[in-house]
Amino acid sequence: MLTRRQAIATLGATGAALTLPCAAGTDYRIGPWTGDNFVPMHAIRDGLASLPLPAPERRTEVAIVGGGLAGLAVATLLRDRDLLLIEREAEPGGVAKSGKWRDVDYALGSAYFVDLSEPYGAFYDLLGLVPKPAPTPENRLVISRTGASNALDGDLRGPYEKLRAQIRRLVESRDFPRLPIELASAGSLALDRLSLQDFLRREQVDPSLFGYLDAFSLSALGAPSAEISAYAGVNFLSEIAGRIYAFPGGNAALAKAMAARIAAAGTGRIVTGASVYAVEPAAGGEARLAWFDGQDSRQTHCVAAKWVVVAAPYFFAARIVRGLDPAAKTRMQGLRQGGYLVANCCFEGATSTGAYDCWTPEAGSFTDVVDAGSVLGDARPKDHGVLTVYAPFRDADLGRRRMRDGDGAAFAAPLVGELRRFLPEAFAEARLAEMRLTRWGHHHLVAAPGVVETMRALPKRIGNVLLAHSDGQGMPAVESAITEAHRAVAAIGRG
Repeated sequence: MLTRRQAIATLGATGAALTLPCAAGTDYRIGPWTGDNFVPMHAIRDGLASLPLPAPERRTEVAIVGGGLAGLAVATLLRDRDLLLIEREAEPGGVAKSGKWRDVDYALGSAYFVDLSEPYGAFYDLLGLVPKPAPTPENRLVISRTGASNALDGDLRGPYEKLRAQIRRLVESRDFPRLPIELASAGSLALDRLSLQDFLRREQVDPSLFGYLDAFSLSALGAPSAEISAYAGVNFLSEIAGRIYAFPGGNAALAKAMAARIAAAGTGRIVTGASVYAVEPAAGGEARLAWFDGQDSRQTHCVAAKWVVVAAPYFFAARIVRGLDPAAKTRMQGLRQGGYLVANCCFEGATSTGAYDCWTPEAGSFTDVVDAGSVLGDARPKDHGVLTVYAPFRDADLGRRRMRDGDGAAFAAPLVGELRRFLPEAFAEARLAEMRLTRWGHHHLVAAPGVVETMRALPKRIGNVLLAHSDGQGMPAVESAITEAHRAVAAIGRG
C-alpha cells in the first residue's frame, strides 16, 4: 500500500488531477509540491554517509549513481552492457521532468537545448528524436518603458543586434569557450578569469542590456552576470546567435526517450526511490555501492560492480565517494549550488505571452516565463494553457530554507502579482486556475569565475569510480551532461 507521502509524490509527478482548496484570498488552487525530495539527502549529510556497507546482493558490470540526464546518457550509451542505475526520486530525469495540465505538457525544470553539432546531434538521432526550433520570437524583453511590446524589437534592437553579431564572431573563432572544456584554447580559458559582466564592459556592450543579461545569467547559470564566469556566460549566450530547440514538456522528452531505451534493453535496470550513501572505489577488483530505501533508511542494499559512474552533483559526490583526496573533496564541497523555484501556472481560457520565453528583469520574484503551449503549433489548445515561471533565488540558502518550510501560498502571491503587472495580456482572456510549484534545492552548479579552471583540475576517476555529471564541464547544460557521459563511456572502453 502506498503511504500518503508516496501517493502525493506520485500524483505530483504525473500531474494527475487533485481536488485542491484555493489559497486564502485567491481564486486559484495551489497543487502539492514536486521536485527535490530533500529528506534522504539531508540524512546522508547529517551522518548516514558513514554507515557501513552491507554485503553485495548482486554484481554488475556498471553501476550508475543518479538518473538525471548525465546518468541516463551513460546508461543509454552502455545499454548493451550489464548495468544498474540507482535514482533517489520516484522517476528518473533529474531536473528534466515534466507535468501535464489537461493536454499541455510543461517543464518542471530544464526547458530547451542549443547545440546540434557532434556528438549531440548523433545522440538525439540515437534516441529517435527530431529536435525542432522553438517558435519565434524566441525571446521577448519586457521592461517598464516599453509597456507590453518587446524591447528587443524596439528601443534595444540596435544594441541587441550588435551583441548578437559580437557573439556570432566569437562562436566562429577558435577562442569560443566551447565544450569539452578539456580542449579549450588559451584564449578561451582567459575568459574564465573574468566575470561575464567584466567581459560585457570590455566589449563595450550597451549597458541598457545589462538587466536582461543579469536575468539570463541568474536563470541559466545560477547568479547575476557579475558572479558568472565569462567562459560559461559566453558559451550560453551563443543561443542568441543561433536557434534553441524545445520539445513539449521541455527536456523531459530527452529523459523519457533515454529511460525507454534503457528499459527496452533489459528489465530491472533502473531502481528508483533509492538514496546512495556510499561508494567505495577499488584499485583492482570490484567497487561497491550502497543505498537505502527512500522511505526507510534501515533498509540498506549493496551492489558490487566493475565500474561505478557517479552522475551526481560534485558537492554530493564528495560526500558519498570514499577515499577522495582531501584537497579535492574540499574543493568539490565548496562549489556553489543555486536554489530554484519553478511555478507552472495553469489557465482556463486562451493565454499567450507573445514569445516562447519572456524576460522580466524588473520583476523581483522571477526572471523569465516560458509559454509551454507555444511549441505545439497548430495543435495548441484555444481554451487553456500553461505558463512556466522560473524563479531562481539570489540568496540560495534563504531560498532553500523557505522551500523546506513549504509555504506555497507565500511563494505564489508575489509571482501572480508580478505576472499580472508585467504580462497582463496573459490574463486578458484567461483565468488562473491552479499554480503547481516545483522546488530544486540545489538546482545546478553556479558557474562562478574560475569554475572551468577548477573543474579541469579536479579528478574524474578514483580507481574504478568515474565522476560524470554536467558539473564536470562547469556549466549546467544538456550538452555538458552528454559530454560527460561520452567521456565516462570512453574511459570504460579503455579499461
